[in-house]
Amino acid sequence: MAYFNLKNVKIQAVAASVPDDVEYTTDYSELFGEEHVKKFIMSTGVQRRFASHRLGVTASDLCCAAAEKILTELNYDRSKVDALIFASSSRDYLQPVTATILQDRLGLSDDCMCYDVPLGCSAYVYGLHLAAMHINSGCRSVLLLAGSTGERLPDGYVPTEIPMLFGNGGSATLLEYDENAEPTYGLLRSIGRDFKMLVSPFSGQRHPFWLMLQQLGYEKACAYRDLFHMEGMDVMRFSLKEVVTMVKDFKERFQCDYDEYEILACHQANKLIISNLARKIKFPLVKIPLSIVDYGNTGCASIPLAICEHYANNNNRTATGKILTCGFGIGLSLGIVGITVEPQNCFSVFKVKERYDDGLRFEDYM
Repeated sequence: MAYFNLKNVKIQAVAASVPDDVEYTTDYSELFGEEHVKKFIMSTGVQRRFASHRLGVTASDLCCAAAEKILTELNYDRSKVDALIFASSSRDYLQPVTATILQDRLGLSDDCMCYDVPLGCSAYVYGLHLAAMHINSGCRSVLLLAGSTGERLPDGYVPTEIPMLFGNGGSATLLEYDENAEPTYGLLRSIGRDFKMLVSPFSGQRHPFWLMLQQLGYEKACAYRDLFHMEGMDVMRFSLKEVVTMVKDFKERFQCDYDEYEILACHQANKLIISNLARKIKFPLVKIPLSIVDYGNTGCASIPLAICEHYANNNNRTATGKILTCGFGIGLSLGIVGITVEPQNCFSVFKVKERYDDGLRFEDYM
């Protein structure tokens, strides 16, 4: 099993950002009916979300802003950042990786290694493990950037179902070498046999767009290319069986006492899943931040966003920063990691409207 227990890793800071464009679930009452919207809010918990589809900001824009926040607030020596991990499936390009673009935007050294980890809702916990391994293999510090956004939509776009479950967000976590740091420990798992449960089935090379275009026509081909399929009841069962089993195995392996942890920063799938998960693992629901209420399901950004929301909005004079993080979702992929953060360096969630201009123009490639 993929248990790990790594020393010498200090989580120096965490920052999170959202697009500067808010939508309220009740805004869709006229389109979908007031009763339907009320039921949606009751089951998911989502009251509002911050969306990128009008501004056109990407996950990398949000993550870059969060990283810049940390580096500026701490007056951090950028030459010490030896690795940058962009943990997200919301990439800027199919090629190259987004991490190298972020290295340049943040003014990091050419000696900084960069790569993407295109996972979904488990990207943050997997990224913590990777970053900790890099620290233990010689890196002085690592930037872990995790974020999720959707595509920019045309003006006047009218959704066919309530789009409010998924919000957009980005984050940055700075980890550095420290011999006196508390350990980073956890358990990671994968269940590939159930990949069809959460899938964008026609978005890659397995089913190329040009072939769909020939067979289905332009409109249907575009619809299939953008399709995200979720088997809701199976996802619920996965969350309340496989994730619960993983948490129990983690607790047994590391002999954890839930009283030691200030919060469980859990992936914000929806309110129903979170509350049932808390009940099954016997973790106090009051110690699980429900950032989904104000931000929606922000994918891999939901864990660091929940961390920032908790510590930025509470009195931290006696806080230890000892927390659990748990991510699960598309893949299927899941993980739980115990970490210790610096509460005073978990910054308030802030808004971003600036969109990076990469200088690429259609006419330059004609």
